[in-house]
Amino acid sequence: MMLPKKGKKSSTDKTLNNYPNQKTCWSYYMQAIEPVSKEINEAFPEYHPMWVISSQSTTVTGKHFKRIREAFLKITQEQCAAYLRIKPWHISAWENEKKPVPFIAFEILRLVYESANFRLSHQDWAGWFITDQGRLVCPDAGDLSFLSTDLPGIHWVKQLARTHELENKRMKAELQPLKEEIKALKEFMAINELAELTNDLNELEAKVGQIIGRINSSNLGSILSRIQIAS
Repeated sequence: MMLPKKGKKSSTDKTLNNYPNQKTCWSYYMQAIEPVSKEINEAFPEYHPMWVISSQSTTVTGKHFKRIREAFLKITQEQCAAYLRIKPWHISAWENEKKPVPFIAFEILRLVYESANFRLSHQDWAGWFITDQGRLVCPDAGDLSFLSTDLPGIHWVKQLARTHELENKRMKAELQPLKEEIKALKEFMAINELAELTNDLNELEAKVGQIIGRINSSNLGSILSRIQIAS
């Protein structure tokens, strides 16, 4: 694309409507778009709004229409026809170059693809929407919404949670041998306590036996004394 030379144009210059002004031409040039529409250049002789510039970004053909529908919007001919409120055979005729694609139909699909609503539409984000206050609202919880400044923080929260999770796993791994050692120690202590208890019981049994022996001996002596007295 050649930029027109700077300079004052005469009101009688027949090339006045060939291009918009220098700044607008620069905008076209930087976006690799040719301002070739004579009607637009005549209707907008100087400044071209960005939406006018974008309307000339792609040549209106059946091939380009199909590319927007299939590759960009990822919709079927039936879905496209339903959206445009026409019959599916119209879409087929346009894409097979049997009939020219109406600019309005082509432009609608292009604008849909470039719209914020399309860019925010994804199956994984079904039901989510942005309010007039700029809050992203979650459909799963009525009062759960986020500001754009909140979202970066979620990343750090997830990173922090991941760090704590790894630290928790590391500590569990370090504690496991200690748990096993404590378990073994408890079992050892239980065995020792049982042995000590057995020894204590044996000693107690011996003492009880001694006491019973003394009692029996004392009773036997008393009985013998009584027998001697009686005789």
